Amino acid sequence: RGSVVADVGCGDGKYFPAIYEAGSYVIGSDISRPLLQTAVEAGKSIILRGSDSAPESRRIGDSKEMLNARPAVAVADCMHVPLRSRSVDAAICIAVMHHLSTKARRIRCLTELARVVRVGGLINVQAWAMDQEESSKRKFAATDVFVPFNAQPRYLDKVNENTDSENDDVINRTPTSRPSSDNIGQGVAEMYSQAYDGAEFDERKGLVVFQRYCHLYCKGE
Repeated sequence: RGSVVADVGCGDGKYFPAIYEAGSYVIGSDISRPLLQTAVEAGKSIILRGSDSAPESRRIGDSKEMLNARPAVAVADCMHVPLRSRSVDAAICIAVMHHLSTKARRIRCLTELARVVRVGGLINVQAWAMDQEESSKRKFAATDVFVPFNAQPRYLDKVNENTDSENDDVINRTPTSRPSSDNIGQGVAEMYSQAYDGAEFDERKGLVVFQRYCHLYCKGE
């Protein structure tokens, strides 16, 4: 209790409520500004709608609501953590390390975690492993792979930023309406592919599919 925890690669603040409930204070950082904005908005939403409106993992006691409403966050990558050396009691880095593409970057991330945590503090790093339990649906053929990530079009805005006058019908639609290539000059799949550097559109599921790089760690690595 009373500790200051750095959540490096915090994303949308998934672990903030658990840290607050443990009686600690969290400082989050992530390379994605939109995800950090989601973290801020999630806390405000709980204040406005009440804790019962949030998923169980996001719920927080009344005494901690104001902390959750104004989380301390900063835009930064995990190799350049914007905190003073030995300034926090603990650090967590969850589901981040497997997205770093080189050994040098991974070591740099670990070095930064060790730098910001005080002597005797705690560091919790979690990443995907090559060896999976028998019951796991994930099976990998190599240690460096691309893993599909499905995104809902309503959270993507680049397609609507298109200003081509020939595609006005596309501009005025939200991506969730999924206009077909029969009535517009440019197919949906091509639109998303161009806007998001090769992303694919799954017409059956109505989702935009991105390929994320992942390094699977082996035992002892």
